[in-house]
Amino acid sequence: MYFSAGLIPMYVTMKTLGLTNSFWVYILPAIVQPFNIILVKTYVESMPASLQEAAEIDGAGTLRVFFRIILPNMTPILATVAIFTAVAQWNSFQDTLLYITDQKLYSLQYLLYTYTNQASSLAQAAQNAQGNLGALATAATTQTPTSIRMTVAVLVVLPILFIYPLFQRYFVKGIMLGAVKG
Repeated sequence: MYFSAGLIPMYVTMKTLGLTNSFWVYILPAIVQPFNIILVKTYVESMPASLQEAAEIDGAGTLRVFFRIILPNMTPILATVAIFTAVAQWNSFQDTLLYITDQKLYSLQYLLYTYTNQASSLAQAAQNAQGNLGALATAATTQTPTSIRMTVAVLVVLPILFIYPLFQRYFVKGIMLGAVKG
């Protein structure tokens, strides 16, 4: 979040709204972000007024102008906002630390974070044992914390790599793509 009142007021707000230990704590705070609102507002203001004027001359009302003209031309900025929000939420494991105690609601990022920490402590314990544990110590030391971190990094990046090409076509298209003929 770019504009935040702080950790304690946010926790009290989530607790008051009954969002702690709920899946909605992952979704609701990320829906409306000031930066995204500014992006969409700026994009809509940059659209040519002649689009709206032409639709109004043809007899379209306000809702029809919005749903038939403005909204279809907003797909590039909406895809951008969707990617920004998805990446921000995908990389957030702190929400689980703060608001969730039910293990069924743990996010993948939080689970990977705990696995990384457990791997570091397991490798440290195996190095301290120095052969007293035999095969277990050998197996634990072959899986270094660095190799586990790299595996976790790949697991974290893969879903975003699969989702991004779906939204890329909206970036590649022109902003108006022939909406107004000059």
